[in-house]
Amino acid sequence: MTKIENKPAPVPVTVTATKPIYLSADLVALKASSAGKPLTVDELEKALKGRGPSVLLVLLALPFCFIPIPGVATPFGVAIFLMGFRLALGQKPRLPAFVRRKSLTPQRLGKLLDAGIRFVGMMERWVRPRMGFLQRWPGMMRLAGLSIAFGGLLLTLPMPIPFHNMLAAWAVVFLALGMMERDGLLVLLGHFTTLASLVLVCLFWLLGVEGAKRLLAHFWP
Repeated sequence: MTKIENKPAPVPVTVTATKPIYLSADLVALKASSAGKPLTVDELEKALKGRGPSVLLVLLALPFCFIPIPGVATPFGVAIFLMGFRLALGQKPRLPAFVRRKSLTPQRLGKLLDAGIRFVGMMERWVRPRMGFLQRWPGMMRLAGLSIAFGGLLLTLPMPIPFHNMLAAWAVVFLALGMMERDGLLVLLGHFTTLASLVLVCLFWLLGVEGAKRLLAHFWP
C-alpha cells in the first residue's frame, strides 16, 4: 500500500494594498521638518525624495500663481528658463549653482510650501494618466521644455503687462504636473496657456507700438 502523507494546508497570504504616497503628504512632512529653518534651493530639491525636477518646477512657479514672494522672482524665473531650455535640448534638467545656493528664509519657505500643499492637494483629486499618445510622440518632451523655457523667460523679464506673469506660471505648472503624472490633457492645457501668454505679450507690444506712432504723429505731424 502507498503511504499517504498528510501535507499541511497552505497558509493563505493576505495582500495588503499599499496606499500611494501623495506629493501633498511629502510637502506636509517637509514643512514640519523644516519649521523655523532656512533651506537652500538645493536642499529643497534633495528633500523632495527624488520625485524629479517636475516637482521643483511646480514649486518654483507657484509663487507667481498665487502669492508674490519678494526676492525670488528673478532667480526662480531664471531657474525655470534654464531647466526648460535643457529639457528642450534633450538634456536632463538641473539647476545652475547660483540658483541652488539661493536660500529661502523660514517665512518664504513656509509661504511656498503652504501654497504647494493647497494646490497639489486640490490637483491630486483629478490629475491622472491619460492621453499618453501626446507624450509618446517624438519631440513632445522637447516641445514641453520649450514652452517651460518661454514661461521662465516671461517670468524673468520685467514687463508692465497685466497677468502675463500669472499666465506664464500656470503654463509651467500645468506642463510640469502633466509630465510628472503622464497626464496628456494637462500637458495640452499647458501648451494652450503658453500660447495665451504669448498672444497677450504680442498684443500689448503691438498696441504699445501703435500708441507710440499716434503720439509721435500728434506732436510731429
